Amino acid sequence: MAEFWFIRHFRTPWNSQGRLQGQRDVALDDPMGVQDLAMLQANRQALAGRQFALVLTSPLSRASQTAALHGFPDAEPDPDLLEIAFGEWEGKTWGEMEAAHPGAWEHALHSLPLGETLDDFLARITRVRDRAKSAPGPVLVFGHGAWLGGLKLVLEQRQGGLPRQALANGALERLIL
Repeated sequence: MAEFWFIRHFRTPWNSQGRLQGQRDVALDDPMGVQDLAMLQANRQALAGRQFALVLTSPLSRASQTAALHGFPDAEPDPDLLEIAFGEWEGKTWGEMEAAHPGAWEHALHSLPLGETLDDFLARITRVRDRAKSAPGPVLVFGHGAWLGGLKLVLEQRQGGLPRQALANGALERLIL
């Protein structure tokens, strides 16, 4: 069993607009909002004094910026932590995707025309999970909401879809793998 700490990146302008970011490299809001600053303070307190065997980040700037804000500017970029590739949907809104494919995100993710297959996305997640399980101690990861939802699919060994928001921007979740 491995201790897996996950922090979703802070809010970006596209989050505020309900846009699908996927693998587009969208930077954090500047300046950060009051809610994000409060979340940062709470996360720093939760992480204070903890030692991590491995600290990873998605290579996208919104995740690496979030890592740096938490005091981990040297977090190791891992391409397997990239958000799901939304393909033609990147830059469009959740509402547009839902109108074109009602319920598919939550119930039939494999049916959506995305920029990568669900199998490829879950394979990336599985590699990170396996890497974390082999680490000699707790692992801290900075990443993306759909990625975390995909990890939960892998851990629960279930099919279907993902929640629209697995974790609020800037929120921390601790899992046991």
